[in-house]
Amino acid sequence: MVFSHSNYDPQETHVSLQVRLTTSPTLSLSQPDATLDVTLGIRIVDSKHPQEPITILIYRSVFEVFGDMGMDMFARGAFGYLAALDDKDQPTGKIISPGFFRVNEIMNDDSLNLRECGLKFLTIPGDGSEVTVTHKLTWERIFKYEEELTKDDLRPGERFRIGVNKRYMGTSWWCLGDLEGNLKDKKFHPWTTDFYGDQRPDDDFVREGNWVLGRDPDALHWKIDESERTAIFEIVE
Repeated sequence: MVFSHSNYDPQETHVSLQVRLTTSPTLSLSQPDATLDVTLGIRIVDSKHPQEPITILIYRSVFEVFGDMGMDMFARGAFGYLAALDDKDQPTGKIISPGFFRVNEIMNDDSLNLRECGLKFLTIPGDGSEVTVTHKLTWERIFKYEEELTKDDLRPGERFRIGVNKRYMGTSWWCLGDLEGNLKDKKFHPWTTDFYGDQRPDDDFVREGNWVLGRDPDALHWKIDESERTAIFEIVE
């Protein structure tokens, strides 16, 4: 899912989040069960709600980790090509495509509670510490959609760069609180803003139903330094 990001406005921003990308430093050709671990770290760097954790919906964002089934976020364009580099860190032209597909999906669930719709959420601590999510790419997954290269075309010592697509950094729903703390027994209502004409549920409905409403996604500011938007790993024997 591509998220729209408005220009940073300190008056409108409630929480600023810093993201960074890392990978496992090496990937071994001799280990058939080796994985390339692609990790995203997220932490709160500024907030109008000091020490308060926030919980975000990670559906179809760079933070959603898939299992062996389904079209993962690499295939949806959330990360770029795996691009080989020369000794000056310049692209050689050798690339591995993780697949780039446009997937149209319709949520087919009548439940008003987002937590009953098979969606994934992530809590980011309020103390500024980092929470991480890790995508594990097996050899099979790395070459699943690559049409020209295979594992046999790789050589020890080759280095590859992978990067995150900033347009897939974001969320369409968030709230204050911790999934394992004050939100544990709460129901998550899809309302976030009346921008589209949706009327805010009244306070009695929210209180009696044990609901939590979403907050405006534009109140979150996502940041990633260019030096931490990409990571390099090396092919080893």
